[in-house]
Amino acid sequence: MPLTKNRPAIGIVGGVGPYAGLDLEKKVFDSVDAHCDQDYPDVMMISAPALISDRSYYIMHPETDNPCTGIEYVIQKLADAGATHIAIPCNTAHSPIIMNQVRKFIEINGIDVTLLNIVEETWKWVKEKCSSRDIVLYATKGTYWSGVYRKFFDSDGTTRIVEPDDEDKSLIWDAIYSREFGIKAFSNPVKDQALQNFMTVTEKMISRGYDTFIMGCTEIPLAMGRFKLPITLIDPAKILARALVKAVCPERLKE
Repeated sequence: MPLTKNRPAIGIVGGVGPYAGLDLEKKVFDSVDAHCDQDYPDVMMISAPALISDRSYYIMHPETDNPCTGIEYVIQKLADAGATHIAIPCNTAHSPIIMNQVRKFIEINGIDVTLLNIVEETWKWVKEKCSSRDIVLYATKGTYWSGVYRKFFDSDGTTRIVEPDDEDKSLIWDAIYSREFGIKAFSNPVKDQALQNFMTVTEKMISRGYDTFIMGCTEIPLAMGRFKLPITLIDPAKILARALVKAVCPERLKE
């Protein structure tokens, strides 16, 4: 039996990584203009990291297990529980090689949910709110490899995605994935070395004249959210959270 009482409900595919799901749920609540418990939307999250293989690894090694299988399982469970609007707090998971299969699964099985796209929502927000033409993208190797951000941002000629050089991409990757200091291994608190990696790349990009950055991996804000620099940081998870609230209870969306 669905948990909700015949009203729209938010579903979060957690475990991609686990702290990214928690971060999105918090940002959903932070986006609500609420005066009591009952003003908040119904939110459910299933965090099943063991079922969802690494998205970047699959993109670079497509002969391995597609993480869409685990994502689809969680989406079905969320829909069964009453979720009407579902989000996946992982930028890399929205690469076409994964997301096309997820959407096909929803369509074939007639699952009555709206699946929001974190990259598309970020693109729409930037078009409306951001004046910068050149935007630096920090992301995983899988997100860079798939070109999913360029697909949206470079399509209309109003914005241009700028990627760090390969050496700096490696620093970003280590800050996320290193087993010794990466955010996936040490989310709370984030290790100093991960912070330093992001700072090193950011200072270099600032010296090249860039001042607007997309934190295109949902773990990155856990680190870069601490920075006090004269730059604009775009948080796709925050944008996605606001889009979810707007979809299920627009009258409660905080200004």
